[in-house]
Amino acid sequence: MNIDQPNFRFNPGAYGEGRSFERSSEACDVCHQPSVWKYVGSIYATANPTVCARCIANGEVAKFLNEEHFSFHDIELDGADLSSETELLQRTPGVSCFNPFEWPVLSSIPLAFIGYGEDEPILKDGGAQEAIEAAFAAIDWEFKRGEPTPYAMVFREIDGGRYRAVIDLD
Repeated sequence: MNIDQPNFRFNPGAYGEGRSFERSSEACDVCHQPSVWKYVGSIYATANPTVCARCIANGEVAKFLNEEHFSFHDIELDGADLSSETELLQRTPGVSCFNPFEWPVLSSIPLAFIGYGEDEPILKDGGAQEAIEAAFAAIDWEFKRGEPTPYAMVFREIDGGRYRAVIDLD
């Protein structure tokens, strides 16, 4: 495991282009080291420090902010066990979205965000396409499998093959 690029099980693609991090030598306000991977998403807290991937993963951001209820996400999270909830909200980089949404949870564990409906791997993934189709059907919108859509956010079980999609209209 690369200490400067920790894995985030609920957002495994966080280092992808245009996602949660960018390469940077700017100092992290938490650990005072070069960020290497600087977080570029939102922090829902009273302060907005520069933070690195290391400090998000190890939970140091919460100590630095001295806030029990800050989050990297503007979401609803129902049914998750407390440990997973804390990991997702305070130790997982956020995902870009138009609106607050309900993060999918199965068997008390949040699903992992794996991409948007316009990402090439999502376009080729049958399970992801089926989840997007079901999510659009739930709001009475048509969706043609294999066509890119910027409105779908796709999630998959951490240790399983079940998918869910969230439709995030702008």
